[in-house]
Amino acid sequence: MSDASPASHIADSAPLAPDRLQAAVDAGILTEHQADRLVEFWAAGEAASADVSALDVSYADREEVRFVRGFHDIFISIGLVILMLGLFYGLQDVVPAWGIAGVCAAATWALAEVFARRMRLALPSFLLSVAFTPFFFAACFGLVVHQDLTLADPGRWLHEHEGLFVIPMILVVIAGSVLFYRRFKVPVGIASITAGCLFLGAVIVETVVPGLIASWNSLFFLVLGLLTFALAMVFDARDPGRVTLNSDKAFWLHLMAAPLIVHSVLDLMSGVAGAETSAYYTAVIVLFLVLAVIALVVDRRALLVSALSYLGFAIGYLIAETSVSSEATFAVTLVVLGAVILFVGSGWHQLRRLLLRPLAGSPLLAYVPAPN
Repeated sequence: MSDASPASHIADSAPLAPDRLQAAVDAGILTEHQADRLVEFWAAGEAASADVSALDVSYADREEVRFVRGFHDIFISIGLVILMLGLFYGLQDVVPAWGIAGVCAAATWALAEVFARRMRLALPSFLLSVAFTPFFFAACFGLVVHQDLTLADPGRWLHEHEGLFVIPMILVVIAGSVLFYRRFKVPVGIASITAGCLFLGAVIVETVVPGLIASWNSLFFLVLGLLTFALAMVFDARDPGRVTLNSDKAFWLHLMAAPLIVHSVLDLMSGVAGAETSAYYTAVIVLFLVLAVIALVVDRRALLVSALSYLGFAIGYLIAETSVSSEATFAVTLVVLGAVILFVGSGWHQLRRLLLRPLAGSPLLAYVPAPN
């Protein structure tokens, strides 16, 4: 009989593999909550025993995007894209548009059974999860409207039909997205479900108060963006160490919330300061700085991505006001924008430490990653 304890076998084994943990969850050996806690425990143990002299942990990336593990994932993904394009174009003269969407949705589910549930390939699972909800929505929507999927005036159509058919259809789509997520457990599925719920809310508002969204378009989408951001922070607060799938779920929600917030706020600013003016572009730069502070606090670079294009236009406009040539304006804009990105990116951890230092001991720090 071996004298080695179970703990010694665990210690000698390879680090916890996400696919094996998920297999244990699927087999009923662990619950999702237990799997997340096991990952946190393992990560804490590795951090405590690591030789920090061998690695500069100040540059550890907590915002790791785990949707590709190797070129095998990419190779399979290329095949999936080609297959779906073949289905789409091959059925154009055979079935109506909603029928093509339905076939593609069914094919997406079938392929996910192989590549997401059985083989657990990261990038193919991501692509199939992203594709399912739009295909399923297009199929259901086509069945409801009995016409081309692109409507000239969807708001008027909803008003005329009082949402009686559309709202149940959206509920069916959300239910399909939930089932897909429950079956394959791909983190980006949470973003698909959230998008469906936001769309349902918009349809209900438009049905109850026709024209309200059109009249308050920017403010309405700002509210949607803030709700999405709040949900992302719920998942982030469950995993401040960024070691479980809650972090991945939050990442995609942040990526969805950012453009809703940025575009809405800038649209509101253009109404106050006037579009294409120095005051407006100065406000753009101020907004970028505010977003940078928020992004640093919550440790999410995704919040800044949507604002970069606006920042580039703002820098370009303000430089052009100095009456330099268009070529020089373009070159200087790129140099300044690139320098800003490099400065924020390379100094991210140092900036976080500086920003969070006054908040030491604050309850806020229990919900965001500790500064490196």
